[in-house]
Amino acid sequence: MDDHEDGFVYGMNFEDYQAVDALNGSSLVHMRRSPMYYAWMYDHPQPPTDAMKLGTAIHRLILEPERVGDFAVWGEEEDQKVRRGSVWEAFRAAHWDKMIVTKAERDTMVGITTGVRVNAPIRHYADAKGKMEVSMFWTDPVSGRRYKGRVDKICDGHVIADLKTCLSCQPRMFGAQSYRLGYHIKMAMYWSGYKALTGHEPKMKLLAIEKKPPYESVVYRVTKDVIAQGLEEWQNLEAILNVCEETNKWPAEYEDETDLMIPAWATENTESLDEFAMEED
Repeated sequence: MDDHEDGFVYGMNFEDYQAVDALNGSSLVHMRRSPMYYAWMYDHPQPPTDAMKLGTAIHRLILEPERVGDFAVWGEEEDQKVRRGSVWEAFRAAHWDKMIVTKAERDTMVGITTGVRVNAPIRHYADAKGKMEVSMFWTDPVSGRRYKGRVDKICDGHVIADLKTCLSCQPRMFGAQSYRLGYHIKMAMYWSGYKALTGHEPKMKLLAIEKKPPYESVVYRVTKDVIAQGLEEWQNLEAILNVCEETNKWPAEYEDETDLMIPAWATENTESLDEFAMEED
């Protein structure tokens, strides 16, 4: 699938979404490291990791609990120990239309889903009327570039809610994760795409859910200031991408000599470095 008309698509499978020829936030944020890294990742698309697959399963169970039948649990029988061999292949064939998870993954999914249900703000968005797993396709009105995005839920009343699992949902830790992974850029792109398609400025919510017991969670409002920062970074990255495409040059992050920097924590406590000391050649 090379192209797709502008609009929303509900229930589109991820493979078809990936096949649409349009730029998305997950790809563009690679440009933050370097054009070389962006180009390599573009030419070598990565298959979903086990963590990503588990995240998808968790999102589905939280937002669409009625789809619990979508999953098949591997490891409940004595002979279900390793994911290879005839037993595994027979299990896969028998559950070809389901998402296969291990017992440990099932326990994590149930724990997180149970934990989420005691958080009233997250429960509000999980239970709200709306559409789940929405794929968006739009043409940026400024650059004319084709974009796509995939959000967990669009709630009635112009609210976009995106779930993120994390090690810590505390503001300082989750804020650092959000910046490092470019959530503010992606949310700005969703905001812009939704506005381009509907004429409405959506309210943006990030639902942060911890992956380990007791599975605390927080609903974060993505403020206009954060959206503005995301839009600015997005435009800067797009400008770099335009130059790279025009020149067909994809430079590395560092193309000149640079100074070695010792982290601040190391200079404050040099005694902790004794164990790494070695004689020079």
